[in-house]
Amino acid sequence: MLDFLTDGLRAALAHVNMQRVYELRVRAGKPVVVNYGGAYTYLGARGLTAERALALSARFADIEDILYRASEYSVYSVTEQLRQGFLTGACGERIGLAGIFVYENGAVFTVKEVTSLNIRIPHEVRGCSDAVFARCFGGGPRSTLLLSPPGRGKTTILRDLARRLCEGGIVNILINDERNEIAAAVRDSSLDVGCFADIVRYTYKADALLAAVRTMRPDIIVTDEIVSEEEIAAVAACVRGGICVVASAHCKDAAALSASPVFSKAVEGRLFERYAFLSPDGVGELESVYDAALRPIG
Repeated sequence: MLDFLTDGLRAALAHVNMQRVYELRVRAGKPVVVNYGGAYTYLGARGLTAERALALSARFADIEDILYRASEYSVYSVTEQLRQGFLTGACGERIGLAGIFVYENGAVFTVKEVTSLNIRIPHEVRGCSDAVFARCFGGGPRSTLLLSPPGRGKTTILRDLARRLCEGGIVNILINDERNEIAAAVRDSSLDVGCFADIVRYTYKADALLAAVRTMRPDIIVTDEIVSEEEIAAVAACVRGGICVVASAHCKDAAALSASPVFSKAVEGRLFERYAFLSPDGVGELESVYDAALRPIG
């Protein structure tokens, strides 16, 4: 993991417990910052430090080097990812980009002169989905939407939920992994998402979900970060076809969900049987569960 980093960053991280590293923020001309266990601190040459004066400083050339390494020295091969403002490392690390967005024919063509990277590091945390599994799947699989603000552990829980659902018996699970960060699948290897999981990578949800229903015959679909009405419509088509959908989305609470132009229709249509909200103050902590009508479940 993180083989694409510069030698200096890898040497510094060798002194850090990587199981607690959630994000690495690399900004040109600024100190390198680590999200360690949910709190931000600096990264120095010998590991974490609270002193800004001891922090490593990134250069624009370092960021260019990281991007070339992460794309396996072929930026053209990851053009579609760059259009969406991110790049995925070989082990599922999501590398968010900030720089100059270049448009062509009214649509984003690429990102150039990248000056900031937000490197989110995936973790296998077996058992992290236990509370969600018990509250939402106690009577069997149900279409469920997992919600929280960004960076609260939704993807890690989705990964563990896929594994748990596979353990319940022989069931076909389709993971729509738009950024390849749920499974981090590379040919013969992936993170542990269960032995009955098929993985579709780097594909828009609206395309992947409907195609998967026709070709892979899934019983359960797991997908991350629903953001648009088009994606909600694709999920609705799957649910109407008898497929259980487990997904995630950014939303802080039930009131925000009801007010959302995207998700209010899902609530009105009773699309999901369960809404599971993670705590905004912690990582991976289940705060509340609601039923299809958005009524709290004790």
